[in-house]
Amino acid sequence: MKKFIIGVNYWPRISNIKMWSRFNLNEIAEDFKVMSEIGINTIRAFLLDQDCSDFQGNLSQDCKGKITEFLDEAERHSIKVLLTLIVGHMSGKNWKIPWDEENVIYNKIELTKRFVGDVVNSFKHHKAILGWILTNEISLVRVPQNDEDFYKWLRELYNYIKRIDNQHLVSVGDNVSPFSHTFLRPENVKGIVDYASPHIYLYDQDPVRHSFQYLMVLEYDRSAGLPTILEEFGFPTAVYSEESHAKFIGLILRGALVYGSEGALVWCYSDFPKEEDEPYLWEPHELTFGIVRQDGSKKIASEIINDFSKKIREIDISSYKVSNRDSAILVPTWFYREFQFVPEQSRRWDFARVLNQAFTLARLSNIQVTFAREEDSLSNYKLILVPSTTRLLTTTWRKLLDVIENYGVTLYFSTYTLTHMSATHLWEELFGVIPNNYAGSKGVKVPDSITFNGSRIEIGQNNLYTYSFREKDAKVIGEDSRGNGVIFLAKRGKGNVILSTIPFELISASSDTMNTSYLSFYQYLTSLSNANQKFISSEFGVEVQYLEGEKDYLIGIINHTLQDKEVRLNAKVKDYIDECGGEVGIRVKSKSACLLRVAK
Repeated sequence: MKKFIIGVNYWPRISNIKMWSRFNLNEIAEDFKVMSEIGINTIRAFLLDQDCSDFQGNLSQDCKGKITEFLDEAERHSIKVLLTLIVGHMSGKNWKIPWDEENVIYNKIELTKRFVGDVVNSFKHHKAILGWILTNEISLVRVPQNDEDFYKWLRELYNYIKRIDNQHLVSVGDNVSPFSHTFLRPENVKGIVDYASPHIYLYDQDPVRHSFQYLMVLEYDRSAGLPTILEEFGFPTAVYSEESHAKFIGLILRGALVYGSEGALVWCYSDFPKEEDEPYLWEPHELTFGIVRQDGSKKIASEIINDFSKKIREIDISSYKVSNRDSAILVPTWFYREFQFVPEQSRRWDFARVLNQAFTLARLSNIQVTFAREEDSLSNYKLILVPSTTRLLTTTWRKLLDVIENYGVTLYFSTYTLTHMSATHLWEELFGVIPNNYAGSKGVKVPDSITFNGSRIEIGQNNLYTYSFREKDAKVIGEDSRGNGVIFLAKRGKGNVILSTIPFELISASSDTMNTSYLSFYQYLTSLSNANQKFISSEFGVEVQYLEGEKDYLIGIINHTLQDKEVRLNAKVKDYIDECGGEVGIRVKSKSACLLRVAK
C-alpha cells in the first residue's frame, strides 16, 4: 500500500550540522524514537562532505561506518531516508567541498562522481534508502554561468547514479518551482530528476493568498509532468507563534495530499541548543525551525503532524488520482526559457506572483484549474486563462483561435502595454477589436475603477498603462468612467474570447491585500465557460480540493483565512477523517484543513 510521505529535514538536535564529526548514535536513536512517536515516516538527511570525503572525492571509511549505523537505526524505526550527497550550502553558510575547495561546482563532475559513486554503491541495497538527493540548494553555492552548464552537470550526475542504482529516486535537492532560477523550473529539469522538489518559504500580508502560494507551486510542478515532493517548508518559531506555525504545517500537509503530491518534508526536525555553532552564531532564526524544542520537548506542530499521520495511516494513496482539470492558466514560454531582448524575463518573480493571483482567484471561484504550456495540447480545456500577460509566442495566438473556434474553448486574456510592443497581431481576428492608441503613446492609464456587468469594480491607484481599443465585432462588457470599453467579449466559432485591458492579476498581486471584488469577474468566466464546479464552497477563503477514487472522493476543505468557518458541501459526507462535523455543515478552524470522504 502506497503511503504519503510525512517527513522532516534532519540534523540531530544536539550535534546539528556537526553530526558526522560529533557522531552520537544514542542521540540519533532517541531522535528517531521521537519521530516514530510523532508519525514521521521519512527524513531527508545530509552528508557534510568536509567530514566524509578526502580531496580526491573518496568516501572515508570512518564516515562510511557511521552512515551504515545511521541507516541501520533508521530501518529499526521504520524511517525511510532521502540521503543528500553534496552539501556545499546549509542554513546560511557555504561549506567546503574537499574535492572542490573553491566551490566551482559545475566543472568538477569527475571528482564529484567519485564521491557520489562511492556512497551510492555502498548503500544502494540498504532497506532504509528511499532515494538520492544530489545537493542542498547548490544554486546558493554558485549560480552557473549559463543554464546549459547546469543541465549538463545535472544530467551527467543523474545518469551516472541511475547506471549504478535504477531502483531508487534521484532528485536535485534545490527549489524546483515557479519561484526559482529558470534552470530549476520543472519544465527544464523534467527527465533529469525523478521528482520536483520545491523548497518554499514564501511571505504575503494577505493570509488567503499566502497559503495558496504553496498549493499553487505544487500544482504548477505536477502539471509539468513531474511527481512532486514538497522537500522543504516551514517557519522559525522565534518569529512566529508556535500555534500559527503548527496550523500552517497542518494545512500544507493536507493540501499537499489532496493536490496529488507524493509527500512533504518540514524544515526541520528540531531546534538547536548550540548557539555558538556556525552558522547559528549569525543566523539565530535558524535555531528555531524545529517541530521539537531545544530541550527535546514537542512543539504544537508535532501534535498536528501526529494527528495527520494517524488519520491517513490506512489510506492507500495509489487508489486515488488527481481528477481531470478542465481549466488552465497558460504559462508563457518566456517564463522558463530564454529569448533575446524579452524584458519581461527580468521580472519572472513578479510574474510568478501573477500566476499565483490568477490561481487563487480561480480556486476561490471553485474552478478546477491547473497550468498548461504553450506547446501543450489545449483543446481539452473549457477555460484557458492568460493573466496579465504581455506576450505569448506569435504562433500560439492562432493555435488558441483554432481551439476556440473548433473545440468551444473560452479564452480569457488580460494585458497591459510595454511601450510599442504588441502582445499579439490578431487583435481583430481573435478578439474583435481595433487598436485605438495614437502613434507614439504609452497607451492609456489603467483607470481606478470600472463598471462590469452593471457593477462597479474598484481597481485602485496604479501606474500602469494599457491598450485603447474600439470594438469591431466584439461586445463591450466593461467600461471606464468615461464610457470607454475596457473589457470585450467576442464569439468565435464554438467558443468565446474575453479581452481585458485591465491587468487584474498584476494589480492585485502587487498590493498587500487581495482585491476580492475581482472574484465577480472570475465567477463570470466560470459561468460563461461552463467550467467544472463539482464541489462548491460558498465561504470566502475556503476551497474544496479532492482526489478521485473508484468508489469515493477524498476531499480536503481548506480554510485559508484567519477566521473559523462552517461550510455546506453540495454532497453527502461518507465519513470524516478529521473531526470537523458542524451543526449545519463542515466546521473548519482558522488556517486549517479538514479531510473527509464523499461517496460517488
